[in-house]
Amino acid sequence: MEAELRKLLARKISELWTEISGESAPGIPHLVGEISGGNEIRVDVDVVLFEDYHLERFIDDGTLFFILPADEKSPRALFISLWRFLQGKGTPKLLLPGARLEGPLRNTLEKLGFDVLWMTGDSVVDVWATKGHVRYEMRFQRAGDNEFTLVERKRVQ
Repeated sequence: MEAELRKLLARKISELWTEISGESAPGIPHLVGEISGGNEIRVDVDVVLFEDYHLERFIDDGTLFFILPADEKSPRALFISLWRFLQGKGTPKLLLPGARLEGPLRNTLEKLGFDVLWMTGDSVVDVWATKGHVRYEMRFQRAGDNEFTLVERKRVQ
């Protein structure tokens, strides 16, 4: 049953990848779906664009509903992120104001999937970066030698 579910989810992501990775539409693509069991597993997944990140997982009347940002760089990475999220083994790290990052800032942002375009400052660091097809302006406050707190994040169109 688990193998069948994994196969169905992988197939859905593959079918939706062109829509997920498309640059033309403004917004952040999210996988929005539901999974129901019984005699036969039913998986329904669509791509919806939101202004900001949304993350949701809940069960109602035996059906698992979910919303997950789809800003991974490959279908395989997105499948792994979705599978871990559905199993409750982790949630994608969403970079929201108040988030604290450790390590060299550029490297840490790159590990989170951001492409850093420009960075300047010392006690206050301004960053321009992209993730998927979304551009961001971010401002970090230095909290220690290699510690930073996100103060502000704005999407840029």
